[in-house]
Amino acid sequence: MAPTHFYFSNAVGSVDFVPHSYVYLHWSGAPLTSGEFRALYSHVRNLLQRHNLKAILADHQAMPTAPNEADRAWLLEQWLPETIAVTALARYAALPTRDPGRRLHTETVLEGLRHHLQVAVFEDLDQASAWLTAV
Repeated sequence: MAPTHFYFSNAVGSVDFVPHSYVYLHWSGAPLTSGEFRALYSHVRNLLQRHNLKAILADHQAMPTAPNEADRAWLLEQWLPETIAVTALARYAALPTRDPGRRLHTETVLEGLRHHLQVAVFEDLDQASAWLTAV
């Protein structure tokens, strides 16, 4: 994976970016709260918009639990449409946690994302990064 630049972090994760390429969202392993989950994604949108980035690499390997149903609905029904309306977001690469019980990227979430974006799931950061930068 290319070197990243720090942008924002809170107790549950960080938002970094590869200039002229993509946002890198990753989790700390701390227990999720709705406010911090939504704050991370709000900062993802700000970063996409500020730097005209077109892709997200979401590394969920350290995610301690799946977000609650309300946060998953917020992500697909509010955050995603608003983000697409104000950014050039087109690609989303995900690295899910190996524990299916802690996954954000259930088939429902992946299908919701695929309605709007090119989506791919990877097990390796370098593969995900290569896919996002191969345009």
